[in-house]
Amino acid sequence: MASTWRTAMGCALVGSMLGNAALAEKHVFYETFSTGWEERWVPSSLEKYTGKVEAAKMKESEDFGLKVTEKAKFYGLSSKFTPIKPGKDTVVLQYELALEEGLECGGAYLKFLSEGFEPTELDNETPYSVMFGPDKCGSTNKVHFIFRHKNPKTGEYEEHHLKSPPSVPLDKNTHLYTAVIYPDNKFEIMIDGEVKSEGNLLESFDPPVNPPKEIDDPEDKKPSDWVDESEIPDPEATKPDDWDEDAPYMIEDMDAEKPEDWLEDEPVMIDDPHATAPEDWDEEEDGEWQPPQIENPKCTEVSGCGPWKRPMTKNPDYKGKWTAPMIPNPEYKGEWEPRQIPNPDYFEDTDPIKSLADIEGVAVEIWTMSDGMIFDNILVTSDKSYAKELMEKTWKLKNLAQKTADVIEDSTKAPAEPIGWEYVERLVGAVPFLSKLKADHADKFEKLKENYIIVYSVVALNALVSLLIFIRLLSGKPKSGAVDVGKAKKEDITEEDDPQDQDGKEEEEKEEEDKVKRRSRRA
Repeated sequence: MASTWRTAMGCALVGSMLGNAALAEKHVFYETFSTGWEERWVPSSLEKYTGKVEAAKMKESEDFGLKVTEKAKFYGLSSKFTPIKPGKDTVVLQYELALEEGLECGGAYLKFLSEGFEPTELDNETPYSVMFGPDKCGSTNKVHFIFRHKNPKTGEYEEHHLKSPPSVPLDKNTHLYTAVIYPDNKFEIMIDGEVKSEGNLLESFDPPVNPPKEIDDPEDKKPSDWVDESEIPDPEATKPDDWDEDAPYMIEDMDAEKPEDWLEDEPVMIDDPHATAPEDWDEEEDGEWQPPQIENPKCTEVSGCGPWKRPMTKNPDYKGKWTAPMIPNPEYKGEWEPRQIPNPDYFEDTDPIKSLADIEGVAVEIWTMSDGMIFDNILVTSDKSYAKELMEKTWKLKNLAQKTADVIEDSTKAPAEPIGWEYVERLVGAVPFLSKLKADHADKFEKLKENYIIVYSVVALNALVSLLIFIRLLSGKPKSGAVDVGKAKKEDITEEDDPQDQDGKEEEEKEEEDKVKRRSRRA
């Protein structure tokens, strides 16, 4: 069964990829890693880039992508294309990424390189206009979106990082990453076609594009008599007479009693009765041999052994060291701040998109502790609708195949833990229309908890039926001579279930049975 539907889905995906040829003229750059990709991508000549890449099929797909094959390596390769100019055109950057072995520590982003780079000299310092994609290590887990802006006063390019980047999906299926930068400085970050972050280049990045108009005067110093303590100990307060600073924090619990089975005469540790001195032990040189100590087995069966002591408890009379209460400081002048002076480096760029360098290439320039990541369908275009159309014809099919495979795998094997409500909820979330049904009827869905085994069976069956329907839709209308399923169903019902014919059929069957019996008796 699994082999059959994988073959059918693979054929559907191949047909979809071939159908994308009609869209080819709408992009600046589109890489599918099909035949000849090695001629389009140039490896860096620097010695540190030792990581090997290859074209490999993605999970549940006939589609090839660029696969990172080794752990703990630097990877560096790039491809050039006709420059696209941010500020003049909408810029859409999009690619698929599968983390088939997870993402332990390292980058899975792409660098969209500035005009004028040399592919063979690619390194970490090669200028880029935008860096976009996943990065994870330790507590860091984010989808980078960084752009480089040219400072109009110094002429230097400075990095600006998205303040609130979305998190990286860490499952092993293929995900689609899309960044759209508009000529009016607005942007969108999408994962799997869903907007995860949006804003504008002036307000959503750190450090901000424009520096502050004023800065602290480095020559200004706080006066020596400046009082910035808002409160002081009350000089009029005195320690109460009954305040005992020497009372201990913990005292013996006088209500505790020794357990009846406590063995005071038994030591907690005893000599190991099974231990013997080593054969080469020489008491003259090594001294008297002492067996190792072990826990007294008698003590494990009772509350304890050895001298009993009362347990400690908090002292209700403990107050600690007395300190005077705080009162407002009459000399307080407030928090001191240096005076502000005009910022000599200040500038105001209200249209920073125009200061991004033209994008002329894309690079995989990363270090990673993970292998098995696959990049595919890398797109640079000025047409957002084309990027969406491509998503529908490539990623969505791939995503459906992978999710369906996951559901079928989960439903056809015994789960690691007994099937419970949480397990069922996860399966429901993987089936699109059931997921929507759950969201629309959340209260009713909760009531199904008591019958979750039935729900589980329905979900598993739905996954199989959905796949068959999907493959049929991809294959188009039935060819000449093919059976129309809907028509066949109707005819079957008419012939078999028509109430007017049912009695007649039963009588014919009974007469046939009687004939058989009579023949048997004559024989």
